[in-house]
Amino acid sequence: MFVSAARVLLTTGLIGLIPACVSVPVTSLPRLAAMDPVSMDANQIEVAVRAPDDFDLPEDGATLVLTVWQEEGDETREELFHLQPVPGSPTKFLTQRTKAGFSIHRMRVDPKDAPRMDEFRAHMLSLKETPGQKSLSVSVTTRPCLRPGANPFKDPRIAIYLRPTQEEDYFTLVKERSVPIELPGGDARYCETG
Repeated sequence: MFVSAARVLLTTGLIGLIPACVSVPVTSLPRLAAMDPVSMDANQIEVAVRAPDDFDLPEDGATLVLTVWQEEGDETREELFHLQPVPGSPTKFLTQRTKAGFSIHRMRVDPKDAPRMDEFRAHMLSLKETPGQKSLSVSVTTRPCLRPGANPFKDPRIAIYLRPTQEEDYFTLVKERSVPIELPGGDARYCETG
C-alpha cells in the first residue's frame, strides 16, 4: 500500500527541509492522501507559485521532486523535474488567491521529461506487488530571484499550489512562507537580465 505524503522543500542555494505540519494546511491533507500513485499521471501535475512582484522565478526557479520509498530493502528513488511556465489564464481557485503586489506563476513538468516521468511511474507500479510498506512524497522547491531595483533586504513570501490533474483545480500545498534569497556567499540572488 502506498502512502501519499507532502514534504515541502523551499530552497536558496542549499536545500532545507521545512516540516510538513508547519507548511501544509490541514484542509489539504485529504487531497494529498487521495493522490493515487497507481493512477497518477505526473505529466499532468501543475504547480502554481504566488510570489511578490519584486521577485521572479527564473528558468530553474521551481522543481517538482517525487520520491518513492519502499520498506523492503529500505530503498529510495528520487526524481527531480524542472518546471516550465504554463500559458493561459489562471483557474478560479488561483484567481481567488491573487493579491495586490503579487504574481502567480503556473508551471508544469517540461514535456521533454515525459519519458523519465513515465519511467518513474512504471517503477512505482512495479512496487505494487512487493511486500512491505511504500510511500510517495511530493515536494516542490522554489528558488526565486530578485528583480533589478527591488529591495534586497526583503524576503519573498511564497505560497505554493498543486493541481494533480487537468480535471481538478489547485489546492494549497504550502501556505505563504518567507523564503530567503541569499546565495551561499551572502549576496542576494538577482534575476539575470538581457
